[in-house]
Amino acid sequence: MDHQTSRRFFLHKAATSIGLALSAPAIVALISACERDEVTPNVPRGTTCDVDISTIPELSSAGSITLKLVDKLNGGSPVFISRVAQSTFVVFTSVCTHAGCEVGVPDPPVVSSNCICPCHGAEFSASTGSVVRQPTVGRATNLRQFSTAFNASSNILTITV
Repeated sequence: MDHQTSRRFFLHKAATSIGLALSAPAIVALISACERDEVTPNVPRGTTCDVDISTIPELSSAGSITLKLVDKLNGGSPVFISRVAQSTFVVFTSVCTHAGCEVGVPDPPVVSSNCICPCHGAEFSASTGSVVRQPTVGRATNLRQFSTAFNASSNILTITV
C-alpha cells in the first residue's frame, strides 16, 4: 500500500468511526423508545371522583364513548368513559401500556369500534380496554380499568382508583 492509499484508508475509517460515535446516542434512544413495555401512569390508590354524566353530551346514549380529563385520576392523563348500557359505564386509562402514548377515541365514537394507539398501532376494545390487536413492535396489555358506580337518579358516575 502506498502513502496516498494508506492515508485515504485512514481518513475513511476515521470518518466512519466519528459518524458512528455521533449517531449512536440517537440510535440507542430510538431503539429504547420502541422497547418500553408495560407503561402504567402513576395513580394514587383509593381516590374517588364524581362525574356528572348529564354534562357530557357524548354519553347521552348507550353504546357511546368519550375521552375526558378527570381531576385526580389517571396521573393527569384523560380516561375513556364508555356507556356500554343505559346504567353501565366502563372507565379505563387512555395511556397505552406499550409505549405510554395516548390512545385515541374510535371513529365513530361508539363502543363497538376499537381505540387505536397512534404510536405503534395497538388496538383496544372501546367497551373494556382489552387488547384487540398487539402493536407492530413489542407487546401491550389491557388498558387499566377503574371501578365505577352509577347513580341513575342523580346522573353521577363515581370512579374509584
